[in-house]
Amino acid sequence: MTGFAYNELACFLAVAEHGHFGRAAAALQLTQPAVSKIVRRVEQGVGAALFTRGTHGVALTSSGQLFMEPARQLVLRHEETMRAASDIQAQHVGLIRLGFTQATSESRATRAVAELLRRRPGLRVRLTVGKSDDLERALLDGSLDLAVVPSYPGHATRCAQVVIGEDELWAAARPRHPLFQLALEQGLRFGHLQGYSWALPAPGAAVRKVVDEAFAAQGLGAPTVALEIQHNTEATIDIVGQTDLLCCVPSHVLRSNPERLQSLPIPELRTRRSWLLISHPKAHWSPLMSALRDLTLG
Repeated sequence: MTGFAYNELACFLAVAEHGHFGRAAAALQLTQPAVSKIVRRVEQGVGAALFTRGTHGVALTSSGQLFMEPARQLVLRHEETMRAASDIQAQHVGLIRLGFTQATSESRATRAVAELLRRRPGLRVRLTVGKSDDLERALLDGSLDLAVVPSYPGHATRCAQVVIGEDELWAAARPRHPLFQLALEQGLRFGHLQGYSWALPAPGAAVRKVVDEAFAAQGLGAPTVALEIQHNTEATIDIVGQTDLLCCVPSHVLRSNPERLQSLPIPELRTRRSWLLISHPKAHWSPLMSALRDLTLG
């Protein structure tokens, strides 16, 4: 068995990820014959076939599965070494790759990043904004150093995690919504929500699950969604503030928009969530990562 170059291992991992030589070649910006040649060279070095070839793509053999995790770790170590070298060349200014969700506003994390930038004018922050699941996958494949994501009751993550804060989600509506008058006259019950439509994310999103599960727990059908959103933007809040739509928003949104939104007294739709700083479970914590974590917790 021989040693392997970084590009050989990266090529092997790309084929394993995409399950197809052509798609791996496109991702690597190489030709398919070049990728096939590199993989054959790796297989010769291992002394065993790493993929089974089929008409619709490739799959890892048992030898390939055994080889994949050590290869991944070597690629991650190489990338960490190259980042360290880059930091030294840039006189220790450093680079940190962060992931935020759209909901990561008004949080300790944003204030910590701002403080770190003030303290280190040469710091570079590469910020990726995406969904929690996508950020978690990016951490696990080494594309990110840290991410800040919300965690809901029953949520599990494969990443290492540090709890950095908490907030609450509330069902909300415009201040002059008929449900508030109903609450004054006879008290508001969960069943009263059935006559109204919602502004909610698509099925599968964490906030949508919270609302769907609350309706199911009451023995009711799924809520009617008239406005499907990705997150609570200014436009969403403005639309809800001018209609009888209901929504589910974090407490800081309510504090910032008292003239447009008020919380509904429905305890079943009051949900406490945690904010997590997550990292690869085997990550080597750089001084920058540690500094950001400490500022976030401070």
